[in-house]
Amino acid sequence: MSIGTRDDIVRLFPGIQDHTIVEILATKCTVDQLEAASLLLADQDEGLIDAKREAADQLARVLDILAQAEIMPREDRDR
Repeated sequence: MSIGTRDDIVRLFPGIQDHTIVEILATKCTVDQLEAASLLLADQDEGLIDAKREAADQLARVLDILAQAEIMPREDRDR
């Protein structure tokens, strides 16, 4: 599993601000965790809360950072 890069973050969350990217990079999360975060954010039902509770520390931190920055996954931006 490779550590996520700036390009991975921008691909999954277009328009994300640089300071948010830096925060996410500091978590050293993997590409798989970034993709999981994107999928979890796209899930609008109560399952997100349970999944977040069960998530690994890095993934939970990424989800918190994205929530604070009010970032939506790529699919929601196109609506």
